[in-house]
Amino acid sequence: MVRQQGDITKEHEPTEVRQDEIIQAARKIIVTHGMGHLTIAAIAEEVGLTEGALYRHFESKQQILLRLIEEIEEKLFERLEGAQRGIASPLERLDRVLKSHLSLVEQRGGVSFIVIAEALSFGDPSVRTAVHNMLRRYISAVSGILEEGVAAGEVRDNVDLETAAQLFFGMVQGAVTFWSLQDRTTSLARRHQGLWDIYRQGIGTR
Repeated sequence: MVRQQGDITKEHEPTEVRQDEIIQAARKIIVTHGMGHLTIAAIAEEVGLTEGALYRHFESKQQILLRLIEEIEEKLFERLEGAQRGIASPLERLDRVLKSHLSLVEQRGGVSFIVIAEALSFGDPSVRTAVHNMLRRYISAVSGILEEGVAAGEVRDNVDLETAAQLFFGMVQGAVTFWSLQDRTTSLARRHQGLWDIYRQGIGTR
């Protein structure tokens, strides 16, 4: 095969730039075609590299998935921390977290939940561990806000905070599942208020 000049240029771009393009290509393939179509060949074609050139950036598909999970986690917590900034009320902060999370999922095509679902059946334990650690970090963050809510008198003191935090995540996951089954034709973010009203009634002191 005759290699084009553009291919040579791409293969010699800075490593961090190339790795980011590879991760974004993997995300696009997952959102558009599903995890089953995520192969080294498909990623290389999407980015415009030979498979050999791609392997100089990542040793395996597992490595690409791990970097994608890391990127998902970075974006998620960056968004959720920003949503809470400057707000004193724990419950109001949690409300903003829910709204921001739904908005982020919609903007990114639900890729985080596709990856989470696929990780459950993925053979590589490092991928499963990475997803598990991300979810534990999320549950811990929500549980921490709820604990502040108890101290502030906004959350009932007999609420099991760990279970309530898991329920919070499950609420988002359920909304995303139905949104995906509807081919993402409705606005996921618009479901925020109805979900929040029910959740708040279950945990709030008033």
